[in-house]
Amino acid sequence: MKKGLLVIFLLCTLPLQAGVRADVRKGGKLYKQKKYGQALAAYNHALQQEPGKQEAALGAGASAYYLKDYKTAQEAFKQAAKQQGPLQEDALFNLGNAYYRANQNEQAKQAYRHAILQNPNDKEAIHNLQLVLQNQQNQSKQNNQNKQNKNKDSKNQQPDQQQNSAGNDPQQQEQRQPTTAQPDQEAAQRVMQMAQENEFRPRTRSGNGTVDSDLEKDW
Repeated sequence: MKKGLLVIFLLCTLPLQAGVRADVRKGGKLYKQKKYGQALAAYNHALQQEPGKQEAALGAGASAYYLKDYKTAQEAFKQAAKQQGPLQEDALFNLGNAYYRANQNEQAKQAYRHAILQNPNDKEAIHNLQLVLQNQQNQSKQNNQNKQNKNKDSKNQQPDQQQNSAGNDPQQQEQRQPTTAQPDQEAAQRVMQMAQENEFRPRTRSGNGTVDSDLEKDW
């Protein structure tokens, strides 16, 4: 009796597994064609049938990534990274990419570090981790410089304010103000971001394990 039930159960799961594989293949084909919205729908349909399907989760994350829906990509990559297997490293690497694009540097660092633990020879993960660390170091230096400039401005204004209170002409006081504009922090950040975009090395894999050739860097 139990054997009969087991056979019936296995026969019932065969069409389901075939449907999941078909959805993953469909998602991979659409992904290669850069139809990321349709690819995401196909991968999500596979995940509805088999929530633990690593290839489908990785493909869904990659599709959402190129749609610039980084929050959705992060959730999908985290789901894929939970599964043991050959795609776990790629899931962790891509998770770091999605965090990086969302300006979540602390989370990106952790994801890249976990990817490196999976493969200490992953040059791209090492490079991107170094980039995030350099970004944070530069940002810290920029913040310190802004504080120093602000303190200097405050000290330079104090003598002028005292002279003005003694009866000096306010127009003369304005002429004594520094004429050199302080660095625009937002402009500096934009320049830094542009530099990072040029140096950033994405390696986003779809669910079928392929790599976008236009994103690969020659070493």
